[in-house]
Amino acid sequence: MAVKKNKPFEEQLKRLEEIVYTLDAGDAPIDELLKQFEEGMELVKELRNYLNNAELKVIEITKKLEKEISIDDETGEKE
Repeated sequence: MAVKKNKPFEEQLKRLEEIVYTLDAGDAPIDELLKQFEEGMELVKELRNYLNNAELKVIEITKKLEKEISIDDETGEKE
């Protein structure tokens, strides 16, 4: 099953949790377990990309604000 990349992070995470539960139980046919394992790995990849992008955004925002604060400190201005 292909992972739908437009789903919100939370939905994808919930689906991954469902897959992990099913795989842990191990009571489904092996073919179904393999399909779910593949879907789960795709979800892991998508979720990891999302989190990496979010981390980069946080770093970008932090650097921008630090630069603005540094400029404000040098000029003595307050926002």
